[in-house]
Amino acid sequence: MFTAGDQSRRCAKGFIIAKSTDKLCPSICETEDPMQYSMRQYRPEAQSHSHVDFHQIIISELGKLEMEVEGRGGEVCGRQLAFVEAGKTHAYRAEGLNRFLVLDVDADLAHRTGLEALWHRHGSAATYLEVGLGHQRGLIALLQAIAPLRDHESQTDMLDCLKTLLLRSRQSLGGNAFGMAALPSRLLRTMAWAEARLGEDITIIDMATIAAQSESSLFSAFQKHVGTSPMRWLTEQRLQMAMALLRDPEIRLSMSDLANAVGFADQSAFSRAFSRRFGCAPRSIRRDPAAF
Repeated sequence: MFTAGDQSRRCAKGFIIAKSTDKLCPSICETEDPMQYSMRQYRPEAQSHSHVDFHQIIISELGKLEMEVEGRGGEVCGRQLAFVEAGKTHAYRAEGLNRFLVLDVDADLAHRTGLEALWHRHGSAATYLEVGLGHQRGLIALLQAIAPLRDHESQTDMLDCLKTLLLRSRQSLGGNAFGMAALPSRLLRTMAWAEARLGEDITIIDMATIAAQSESSLFSAFQKHVGTSPMRWLTEQRLQMAMALLRDPEIRLSMSDLANAVGFADQSAFSRAFSRRFGCAPRSIRRDPAAF
């Protein structure tokens, strides 16, 4: 997929040295916390490294990260994440606006708590996984909220959330998380940004700003590559997320709260849109998730 010219190496005292900067960064085993997270931006120049003591989970908040792990190419974008196993050399790069959640989990901790076992059982030990609608954004919000606490209870919450994430994941079959091949990077960036914010009020102006295009150009790009308008595509993502939440037995939101969670201003508008799209009322899905 690409060649990484910046190969990092590990030195004797547990530090990682990046050849391009010669900057020392403590490894996770040198810290008191066996779980750490950070929000990162990546450069378009390919870089490469490995870490022997911890697994790394990478989730997109904005943009697309191209990766190659032990020779297998893939990407982190939208609902598609990467689980990089400890010891695996991986190269990576990202173009344009981007922001990713990177979670480092000590390998021993992952083994003791069953996180590794879940990854093997539900994710087929695959590097690239696709997360069920509604769960990726919740993980980011939880980590941002509890990370400053850094106590045992917080780590337990994070592990539980990660386990739920893996339970709601499946092995990615390749390509991007939207099931569309070779979409322009501007569209991918805009779609990933919107999909991570389905509960928010998103306008065509917002989407055009993220795409760095005029509204008319964005409309034309969606029509050409996706076959529909930006706002109709957005409504479809909201309704698909609602369907996933209704079918999840662990999520028991009221219909009003569910409507708000997927970006509808009121329950009536949500129910009408849902019924038009799926031919049944939202409550009928909750009563019998297998009916549709």
